[in-house]
Amino acid sequence: MGMTIGIADAKARLSEVISRVENGEVIVIARNGDPVAEIRPLRRSTAAETVARIREIAERVAKRNEGKGPWPAPDRRMRDAMHDDHRF
Repeated sequence: MGMTIGIADAKARLSEVISRVENGEVIVIARNGDPVAEIRPLRRSTAAETVARIREIAERVAKRNEGKGPWPAPDRRMRDAMHDDHRF
């Protein structure tokens, strides 16, 4: 884990905090000593990773929907199909 810093210090040293996060550190922001937020590096993915993930999701959806007809049914509007289980 990284460092814990108060809100006022984080505000005053924001550039330093961001630099540390860019280097992989996780920073916890505290108010009166109680942790309230966490700043962590974003996980960046390549285009190939994103395409692979989309394909995985598409395969799972296709497998789950095997044997079912198209959604929504050709004679229904998307809006109506989305609200099938809602109670008004």
